[in-house]
Amino acid sequence: MMKFLSVCVLFFLIPLAVSAQQNEQLLFDQANTLLEDGNYFDAIQAYKTIEQSGQISGGLFLNMGIAATQLDSMGLAKYYFLKASRFVTTNEEATKALQYVSSQFSRQSATLPKLPWDKAVDIMKDGIGAFGVFLIGFCLVVLSILLLIAKWFRWLSFHRINSIIATFVVSGLLILLLSFYVDYVDQRFSEAVIIVTETQVMQQPGESSDLVSLAYEGYSIVVDNRKSKTSEGWYYIRLGNGQFGWIQPETVKIL
Repeated sequence: MMKFLSVCVLFFLIPLAVSAQQNEQLLFDQANTLLEDGNYFDAIQAYKTIEQSGQISGGLFLNMGIAATQLDSMGLAKYYFLKASRFVTTNEEATKALQYVSSQFSRQSATLPKLPWDKAVDIMKDGIGAFGVFLIGFCLVVLSILLLIAKWFRWLSFHRINSIIATFVVSGLLILLLSFYVDYVDQRFSEAVIIVTETQVMQQPGESSDLVSLAYEGYSIVVDNRKSKTSEGWYYIRLGNGQFGWIQPETVKIL
């Protein structure tokens, strides 16, 4: 009886999934037609509907970036092209588009070079991710345990086996700790792009606070998610030049 019910459920759900996918493709085709016809505002609204449904792709963000460029919203275009660059299928096109968009900003942000440690963490975060780093550390620890068991039962014995086991244990534990740090950085900090022409960066969360700096369209910033939660309606951010301050959420798009 349970097997029969399972089969019935599958026959019911599969057509629904296929129908939803077809509807998304139809909406995407309609949005593309709007884009080709030069109706950029309606096109980007249609793309946003697809994005909100969770059916995202590199092509979707690339087309949204193109529409935003035509609407002369360069900050928004940079945001979408950065999103598109994270997909293998659209990385090359999005990178070229980013170079064009970056050249259109009248003001360029001073950017401090990242420390080697921060670069390494970014590579791990954007590459294999915290789970991938954790898996490497876990495998090293498991391997050291297997070697230790093999040594106890005299299945394996060679010169410097103790040193090798110790190396695997220490390396594995350090990599496990590193995975937790990568996850912490990934959860706490988010990259973002300024999408308005100009916005004030305040010393404290409030319009009456002292002005720290001005941030302009296209500036790349980092949002401190944990600290931002302490004040509703404000983001605590770090500018590319190392300055910290508070800005209003509607002025940025978080990647």
